[in-house]
Amino acid sequence: MKTTLPRSAAAALLLSLSLAGCSSCGKSTDASKNADGGLLGDAAGDVVDAAVADDASVVDDSAMPAQTVSDDLQQRMRHLFEAVTQDNADLATDALFPRDGYIAARDTADPQKAWDRKVSGAFRHAVERSHKRMKGIEHAKFLSFELGHSMQQIAPKKRDFKKPLWRVKHSKLSFTIDGKTRHIDVAEMTAWRGNWYVTRLR
Repeated sequence: MKTTLPRSAAAALLLSLSLAGCSSCGKSTDASKNADGGLLGDAAGDVVDAAVADDASVVDDSAMPAQTVSDDLQQRMRHLFEAVTQDNADLATDALFPRDGYIAARDTADPQKAWDRKVSGAFRHAVERSHKRMKGIEHAKFLSFELGHSMQQIAPKKRDFKKPLWRVKHSKLSFTIDGKTRHIDVAEMTAWRGNWYVTRLR
């Protein structure tokens, strides 16, 4: 089993091992072997490999998201607003739960097909319906986006998410039409790697 060391410690150890090897330069090449008969180069390589592995960031798919609206989320919700005003769901692909994340987290026989139908397909229909049901939506002006208050972590279960992701319901997208404030209720959002995404618009 490899020992994990910080990169700086690994570098220091590698240097010391190299110096130790040089102290016996000119002697038999067997002097470069350690007490166990392994080459010092192999040991140093193991330490460096461990340091590199330790340095690689580990992504937590179910990381708890922020409970406030970040600048990034606000911008993505602007894209959702634009998608509704222009009846073009393609403008808000960054607001939709990622397909790769859904495939990795969903417990179903064919998660890609499920994403196409239940997430992407349903989202496109919801954008179209939202556009058609509000008169004058083409001239609407964005105001704000507010996360819902019913934030909770999902317990993994069959035919649902198999990871303890976070979910929030009834978030609110606010805008004005001819000076009157209107809202779109975002039925459900699910967090992936610490960021909120729409999983059900209506």
